[in-house]
Amino acid sequence: MKHSERIKQELAGKRGRIELSRRNFFQGAGVMALGAASASMLASCAPAASGESAMPETGASNASGNAAASGAAAPTGNAGKTMGEVLGAGWLGEEPTIEEADLAGTQDADIIVCGAGHAGTACARRAAELGAKVIVLETQPEDTFSALGNDIGHLNSSWQLDRVGIPEYDIVDFMNEYQMYGAGRVQPTLLSQFANRSGEALDWFIEGYTETEKDELVPLNWPVVDGYNYKKGPFTSYVGTCQFAGSVGMTDAVKRSQEKAKEAGAEFVFGTSAVRLVHNEDGTEVTGVIAQDANTGEYTQYNGEAVVLACGDIGSNSAMYNAICRENYELGEYKDCAAMSGRDGSGIAMAMRIGAKVEIATGGDMGSHAFIPLSPMEGVECLWLNKYGKRYCNEAFGGPLLSGCAGAREPGDRAYLIWGNDWQEVFLNQLAGHLAPKEWDDESIAKVATYMENAVGSGADGDDTSGKFLYCADTLEELCDYMGMEEGVKANALAAVKAWNEAHDAGKDTEFGRDPETMWPIVEGPFYGYPCSKRTGGGSLVATSGLLVTGQQQVQGQGFEPIKGLFACGNTSGGRFPMGYNGIMNGVSIGMCLCLGYTLGEYLATEDINQYCTLGAGNADIKQSDKGMAGPPPSAGGEGEGGGAPA
Repeated sequence: MKHSERIKQELAGKRGRIELSRRNFFQGAGVMALGAASASMLASCAPAASGESAMPETGASNASGNAAASGAAAPTGNAGKTMGEVLGAGWLGEEPTIEEADLAGTQDADIIVCGAGHAGTACARRAAELGAKVIVLETQPEDTFSALGNDIGHLNSSWQLDRVGIPEYDIVDFMNEYQMYGAGRVQPTLLSQFANRSGEALDWFIEGYTETEKDELVPLNWPVVDGYNYKKGPFTSYVGTCQFAGSVGMTDAVKRSQEKAKEAGAEFVFGTSAVRLVHNEDGTEVTGVIAQDANTGEYTQYNGEAVVLACGDIGSNSAMYNAICRENYELGEYKDCAAMSGRDGSGIAMAMRIGAKVEIATGGDMGSHAFIPLSPMEGVECLWLNKYGKRYCNEAFGGPLLSGCAGAREPGDRAYLIWGNDWQEVFLNQLAGHLAPKEWDDESIAKVATYMENAVGSGADGDDTSGKFLYCADTLEELCDYMGMEEGVKANALAAVKAWNEAHDAGKDTEFGRDPETMWPIVEGPFYGYPCSKRTGGGSLVATSGLLVTGQQQVQGQGFEPIKGLFACGNTSGGRFPMGYNGIMNGVSIGMCLCLGYTLGEYLATEDINQYCTLGAGNADIKQSDKGMAGPPPSAGGEGEGGGAPA
């Protein structure tokens, strides 16, 4: 019997249910290892084609020929290059040359922060309060400075728990849910810091506010309706995001924090943009930054033990946006990505030019990775149908920024939403989060009620009181006709409603796995429908992918090693939304900026910030065994072999 046939039979004998005792587990593992090793041996022992050696040479022409013969991809020659050289080819450009004679002067500090937005201001203020000498460089002029957003998402602040009365959230549940949103690619230490300390950061941010000003802060999605179930399937509704909707708006709030930073000793230099990092020859150490005054054009070098890039996102730089947020670019069928409130990506580009890596994932922004059917009730998770009238996903899986990923890949350019006469129950029991309804108060209910009432009797014309055409009918058949469905689509839609109701009654959605408690039956009229066009890709409000960082927010370069002296925070940093903005709660983006700026400032002011550039260098080499599975082949550079990984 051939060796390969014997291996196949042994593996076949292990198929089916196996009693997983410790003994049987290792026996099975041994057979699997033997099979993998044998496959490798068989491949290496295959006869060479005429004129070829059995062990190919390393030359490009020979390698390409072997790759073509085996069906593998030909080598590209990028091994050893930086991510900037590969990903940024054609658009990243070179560092500007600024001679020492071009400098108007130099200034020294412990920490140089580039950017005075949410993250940069929090970092500078916290570090200054703890005794560090900090200089902050901000592109915007001081008199016209503005900050983006209105909402700060967080967990378990005293403002939430004691002042508003929101129940305390379980931080373990939060971290696990968040990693589900991020497909396990969220930087775990940063996530832990947010889960454990974002409430502390919010309370710190609003220190000194008057009682009236604190009363003006709005807790979104609060109060909830009686009997509200916070858990929707595997996800939690994190209500209580802090909205700055009163006399102190978000820009004023950040300016207040800047003033507190100044009182603690931080120096702010407005109207000045960082243009080049000061670094060693191989880009492994940063000791400062060169910045240019917007009015005079003069350059100044700012030296520090730490340089923090908090320069914002890549939203107004389409070349960077297209490359880093690849999913969004491809979903838009290569329409250039652009953010409405985007920055130019200069901070990220500075770091990439010296070898820094950016987010390794699909990249994200606030929404263009998902198809979000925003009805007159916002991103309501009712029954969603595609252009064929077929249901296609679990509509309530983690909110519309997560469940909407399926719709982004559906054929065509439209979808249909359907619900019954119990619209108020549907509206008031959504999973709270970004693009879902933010308020469930009497005023919001009355506004939606007006939309529903005006749609009654509107027939095939529909009603656009809400700014979107809503249809209403006494029967589902009429509703489908009013929405313009052709007969085959109409038949599918009626079947989908029937299956939906049956899943609710059975208490189990075996089709897509939706929590049946969120499947409100569509059985009594009047029935409502909203047909909507589909838009994905092309960009959104702001991009949320940036530089790859460690758990200490230190920028990573070649070998994934931290670059000494270089840190990134806010939208200049990756690790927070690697698969796209997730919407786990309203305002989580700014909440991350605030909290992680706060923790970074604390770290830089109180810890040995260079420890991770040397720690572990003296560890003993890993022993390599000749038993069990073979390790990978030696690297191209001839360095040590790995062990324990499949061949």
